[in-house]
Amino acid sequence: MQPNEERLDRRMLAAHACGDKRALVDLYALAAEMSEVAQDIDAACFYLTHAYIFALDTGADEARDLHARLKARGREE
Repeated sequence: MQPNEERLDRRMLAAHACGDKRALVDLYALAAEMSEVAQDIDAACFYLTHAYIFALDTGADEARDLHARLKARGREE
C-alpha cells in the first residue's frame, strides 16, 4: 500500500469512528478516483457505491454525479 493510500485509509477509519458521513462522501469519492487512475475499475465502483450511499444519506449534492458515474460503469440501473 502506498503512503497516500495508507493516509486515506486512516482518514476513512477516523471518519467512520466519529460518524462523519459528509467526510465519508469525499473520502470514498477520492478513493474511487485513485482506483480509476490505477485502472482498478471494480475497486473504483466499490468506493463509488459507498460514496453514493453516504451522499444519499446526508442529502449531499454529489449524489447525482456519483449515481451517473456508477451508471456509466454499468453498475446501476
